[in-house]
Amino acid sequence: MKTLKKNWKNNEFSRCYLFYGTETYLIKDYEAALTKAILPDGAEIMNHDIFEEKRTTAAAIMDAAETMPFLNEKRLVTVRNSEFFQKGGRKEEGDNLKEFLADLPDTVCLLFIEEKAEKTNGLYKAVAKYGQAVEFKKPTEKDLGTWIKKRCKDNGMEMSEGVLNLFLQTVDHDMENIDGELQKLIAYKGEEAEVKAEDIRAVCTVSLEARVFDLVRAVAEKRPEKAVQVYRTLLSMKESPYMVLSLITRQFRLILETMLLSKSGMTNDMIAAKLEIRDFAVKEYLRQSKRFPVEGWKKALRDCLQADLDIKTGKAQEETAVEMLIMKYSASE
Repeated sequence: MKTLKKNWKNNEFSRCYLFYGTETYLIKDYEAALTKAILPDGAEIMNHDIFEEKRTTAAAIMDAAETMPFLNEKRLVTVRNSEFFQKGGRKEEGDNLKEFLADLPDTVCLLFIEEKAEKTNGLYKAVAKYGQAVEFKKPTEKDLGTWIKKRCKDNGMEMSEGVLNLFLQTVDHDMENIDGELQKLIAYKGEEAEVKAEDIRAVCTVSLEARVFDLVRAVAEKRPEKAVQVYRTLLSMKESPYMVLSLITRQFRLILETMLLSKSGMTNDMIAAKLEIRDFAVKEYLRQSKRFPVEGWKKALRDCLQADLDIKTGKAQEETAVEMLIMKYSASE
């Protein structure tokens, strides 16, 4: 993936590409870079075909691919969310393209953009053979930190490790959202070079997950007043009590899993990779896990599930059931 943009700058293109995965920000970024590299300003109107509907047929795609470019070296044919690469999707329609990829004209570049793709799929194998299939995964904490620091540097700012960790603990970890929060910081700081903790607190939008993280921290630290305050703040922001319960349940589960994995001898880095969470979260969960023994956290999870069941069956009112759960587990023993 790291060499793609370099190749495009050197006017080196594969016949076809498949971009897929969970990191939509990177997919959009690379799609834009490929489009710009193939289609200079003014050339995109007559040389870019875009298929976005699931009704798109292989025949229509092939017809577009065989159309000669107009006053440009190549055409670009972009196919989004076709479901050609999934079982139970439109695999049969996609199979009609397999042989065609072997004979793609040099005058076209075919780009597929999908949320999911199965590597055993016939069209996937054809793209990988005659072009490139690139999966865009959520970046590691290290890679994300490097990217954030580069974005800051490009805009005349810098962030210390401590402030970077605070930033990551505050905002949603979707790269598109992070980019938006960085844009807010850039506008707020103006000519000032160093981003400080107070800047994060002043302008960045605190994510729901971060607020629930604070709530569970208060529970682990035996601070019922703080835990209930955070909860009621969430309610005042029109957050659903049921959604808060779901996130509390998730946090309790991650604390228990982190605790058990640590006891089994896994390092913090290994735990972070296995549970797909940030390094700072592993450290915080291990600290919070000291609140109860293993059986205590298992009981907390069972109580979360019981609260969920009571709400669904009408035995308990949402807002009250969640607050009672918070009070129970944050109260001093």
